[in-house]
Amino acid sequence: MPEDFKVLIWMIVVLVIPFALTLMTVTQPRSLVADLAANPTPRGYTWSLSLFIVPVLVLAFWVSLRKQNPVQKKAFWITAVLLASGGVFLDVFFGLTFFTFVNRDATLGFTFWGWSFSQGWQKVIPIEELGFYFFGIVTVLLAYVWGDEYWFGAYNRDDAPRRGIRFRDLFSFHLRSAIFGVIIFALGWLYKKFGPHPWHEGFPGYFLFLTSVAITPSILFFPAANPYINWRAFSLAFLFMLLVSLFWEATIAVPYQWWGFQPRQMLGLLIHGFSGLPVEEPILWLGVTWATVIVYEIIYTLLYVCSPELKPAPRRSSDLGNE
Repeated sequence: MPEDFKVLIWMIVVLVIPFALTLMTVTQPRSLVADLAANPTPRGYTWSLSLFIVPVLVLAFWVSLRKQNPVQKKAFWITAVLLASGGVFLDVFFGLTFFTFVNRDATLGFTFWGWSFSQGWQKVIPIEELGFYFFGIVTVLLAYVWGDEYWFGAYNRDDAPRRGIRFRDLFSFHLRSAIFGVIIFALGWLYKKFGPHPWHEGFPGYFLFLTSVAITPSILFFPAANPYINWRAFSLAFLFMLLVSLFWEATIAVPYQWWGFQPRQMLGLLIHGFSGLPVEEPILWLGVTWATVIVYEIIYTLLYVCSPELKPAPRRSSDLGNE
């Protein structure tokens, strides 16, 4: 296990322990804003997308100022489209099973179709959900690329060794990831069925979806991606997304009911200090960042191997920060 990865794990542990100890002292959840008829956050969800859009614009401007090999650019957009499509898939086929969208005045009012297992197709999902997933994935990618090539550019890995990777070497079963995924879901399922909460009925479908999204790329590709991941850049992307997520959901979105959660599909482990936010939501962006970086590095390696005309060179060939 790389030393940088171990440091990242300890960073997460150091943050989680005091957060958990403090939040455990809250025994009564903060109340949701009940009087939605007064429209307490007009177009709030719409404007809140700027939490992703503004960093995207700034980082995209930085990327536009530097030379970028075409393979890297292609890998970036393939990853963005692939994973953003996964978020849209979640909303279309499971959004109405996992989530609720009560505060219509917090959106533009435009909706798209989603499937409900009890009521069939319904055109009730806010169009802002598409922006949430697309801009969220692009933000993760740009934060990682910026950290990899500039802020932590000294730890950027040379691309030359990618040239010698065979196609079949990109796929390798990572047993520890599989075991971790099975154990973490089993613990979640046990808490759902026997934990100290009133929502024992149902199935933790949202947690299963998050576990699958995070663990599947790791099971298939982690050994091949690991040598090229800049773990310092990963920590930057992860901590940024976690900070934005907690501010967004815990202090605004959930209290004002821009979106909510179906208890039957949740673990039942709620963060009372955050208005009863399910623990799955802080986990969401950890899993998304993990999966995004692994998929990006694998796609980049695959395209690099398939582009023999591209000269093998370090990715930070034009480090603006040192000019």
